[in-house]
Amino acid sequence: MARLTTDVIVSAALRGAAGCGIFASILRKGDERAGTIFVEVEKSPSEMRLLARQLNYENEYEWVCITGEGWVSHADIQDRLRREIEYDPDCWIVSVQDKEGRNIFAL
Repeated sequence: MARLTTDVIVSAALRGAAGCGIFASILRKGDERAGTIFVEVEKSPSEMRLLARQLNYENEYEWVCITGEGWVSHADIQDRLRREIEYDPDCWIVSVQDKEGRNIFAL
């Protein structure tokens, strides 16, 4: 079964977010076919988290918070993203500003 390309997945999530009244934008465009997706979720200026899409043991994608269980600062997010970009320069970064802290890819 063919998988959707990353650019299609991101575009669909942005349209879904707009339909729910959630502001979301692309901060970094990566490989259009298979780039890793990172989602920077901002609940408030001091409460953020970073999500990544990863394959699980059943070979299905799931979203994992890679900054721990709690909310972290903007500086922590930027530091982690800097390291991720060094490791994978073809990654996508999507920014979400939502007071409920929702992941637009899981709506």
